[in-house]
Amino acid sequence: MTDLVTHRLGHVSLTPDGPVVAGSMNEWTLTYTVGSYGIDEGGTLKLARRFASDGAHPQFDEPTAPNYTTVTTTGEAKLRPRYDPKAHVRPWMKCLVIDVYDGCLAPGDTVTITLGDRSQGSPGIRAQSFIESAHELRFLVDPTNACLVERLPSSPVLAIISGAPLSVVVIVPTQVVVGEQAQIFVKGEDRWGNPTPAPDPVELSWDGDGEVQINAGVLRCATSCSGRVVARWHDQTFVSNPITATQTPPQHRKYWGDLHAQSDATVGTGTEVEYFEFGRDWAHLDVMCHQGNDFQMTDEDWRRLNEVVRRFHQDGRFVVFPGYEWSANTAAGGDRNVMYLEEGMPIMRSSHWQIPGTPEDQHTPAHPADVLFSKLREHVDLDKVVLAAHCGGRYADIREYFDEELGPLIEVMSCWGVFEWLLWDAFDKGYEVGVVANSDGHKGRPGAEGPGAGQFGIFGGLTCMLAESLTRAAVFNALKQRRCYGTTGPRMDLNFEVEGRVMGSSFAVDRDRVQVTASVVGVGPIESLQLFRGRELIHEVRPAAFTNCGASRRIRLVWGGARIRGRGRRATWDGVVEIEGAHIERAQVFAFDSPMDGIQAQTDTTIELRSRTTGDLDGLDIWLDQAQRGRVVFRSGVGELAAMLGTLDANGQSASFGGLDLRASICRYPESPSERALEFTHEVELAASATTPLFVKAVQVDGHTAWSSPIYLRRC
Repeated sequence: MTDLVTHRLGHVSLTPDGPVVAGSMNEWTLTYTVGSYGIDEGGTLKLARRFASDGAHPQFDEPTAPNYTTVTTTGEAKLRPRYDPKAHVRPWMKCLVIDVYDGCLAPGDTVTITLGDRSQGSPGIRAQSFIESAHELRFLVDPTNACLVERLPSSPVLAIISGAPLSVVVIVPTQVVVGEQAQIFVKGEDRWGNPTPAPDPVELSWDGDGEVQINAGVLRCATSCSGRVVARWHDQTFVSNPITATQTPPQHRKYWGDLHAQSDATVGTGTEVEYFEFGRDWAHLDVMCHQGNDFQMTDEDWRRLNEVVRRFHQDGRFVVFPGYEWSANTAAGGDRNVMYLEEGMPIMRSSHWQIPGTPEDQHTPAHPADVLFSKLREHVDLDKVVLAAHCGGRYADIREYFDEELGPLIEVMSCWGVFEWLLWDAFDKGYEVGVVANSDGHKGRPGAEGPGAGQFGIFGGLTCMLAESLTRAAVFNALKQRRCYGTTGPRMDLNFEVEGRVMGSSFAVDRDRVQVTASVVGVGPIESLQLFRGRELIHEVRPAAFTNCGASRRIRLVWGGARIRGRGRRATWDGVVEIEGAHIERAQVFAFDSPMDGIQAQTDTTIELRSRTTGDLDGLDIWLDQAQRGRVVFRSGVGELAAMLGTLDANGQSASFGGLDLRASICRYPESPSERALEFTHEVELAASATTPLFVKAVQVDGHTAWSSPIYLRRC
């Protein structure tokens, strides 16, 4: 029997309705049959997608161009289609809106929407770039011109699946003990970073020192050693993250996690079960937390999440913490990630904005941030909660609201961008904080989140926690003690000590100079290992190739930064690179995130670029026929920079363009840097009266970065 809503409002069908490959071009036909109410003049139809979806926007004016969409009806009314990215309630915000005018639609009339109409030459419309087991095209109807729409129960649902693998990902533990067996995890990834089973055949081998056996996907080190696993697939080579084997277990082992992303419980994609399954089985994480926006989570949502967390957590194998994102407007403190040691703790929301039916009580809401801090102190054991300051759509205003004991962590990067300035804020205020990096992924791929074609600017990060064991208690204590570091995604092996104390330490010394040691082993070649005193760069080591590259024909351009701190931080760098007096033999971008960006056109003297940054860096390497005479010019919508090739060295030239560290540089670069490890020992002078924060930053040749948590020193 037809349900009453369908009888009155109508029903909709989709052709074809089978699985679709992520990011592919398609044509879909939705047929809406009007229900018994009819659609009055001034009524509205909406085809809504979730906030996270990055499927192409429909366009209605160019029949031969991509994403062309047509809307027709058998009824007497006229229809006006338009696209509006904020036409409905979060998370169903992105809408194709159809206004009904100059007449009405009668019961039984049909409206046909052809997405990617190919009849006049359009190649179709691009599907969203990421997988989703149940991708809904939500159809909403307002039959009365009341500006109140209701969802049709027949709204189509289809699966978005991975495409063919184009690359291979290999993941191994960062540390093992001699004699231990270590699993080698291998998967494929398609063009958009969606996972596939490991393609066949993949051959695995060892690249490093020591005696190492690889058999049936398991690695065993017979002696102390370090190196990486190499995967060969057809004519391509892929490498794992670095792995080190020692005779005795280290005091602190390195465990990798994504502590911050969302599912469809709020504004993300997929269920909580799919969320944790992906992180455990496809991203191969050790540690996870779920961070749904508090103002969307009902009490039932919070209860269900806690049950799922309890089901997935397993000490010794997969550590999972319950948590939520306290998501106040920046003026009230901005985003904070709340993580609990165990289930059954209270959710303290910034507001009940999208859940007005959820009752308020002594715990919730907690608004602004100082009230959150106060209520946590009143109702929660402080040993069982830790907060991290986050910059999403809203940025954490830690200058105005901060509690160092409750929230000693700063998230320096996520898919929203890179936020080193949040660390500078902490230094300016004298806070002692640790560094984390996560994804805040909304695409259902925690631990392996890419930007796709949507509004998130960059790949998601990872946090490495230095803990005694893979248990809730040990990992949580590591976060509370700031024994952690963040990366832009690669599992770089970073070490940093001052006078033998590990990152995150805070202690007093009775002298004015201290010894700092640091090392890094990259997933790829390393460009630099830097030591900072506060925000001041005081020491840097680079491979020898950078001091002897005067004859190199490789020129590197780098640009990045953000416009502002807030939601509209993205900077658009679309522009051109021009070479005068030389010719381009080869050009290659690096640190770009989306396949939609990069080189758009190229001649032997010019390169046209599409680039966006949100605090991160994008870059371009150019190999010239000669690089001793002539000039290189970079012109973009943000600014312009030029350099003479005859005087260009590895230090290069740079320019600042305002905003939030908007900048660009041009330098001479080694032809083929290959060193994957750097280290240094350096003495640092301390301030006489103030606390001195020291931290290190490592940068790979491909632009990927790692930041240690600072070590804080006081003179006594």
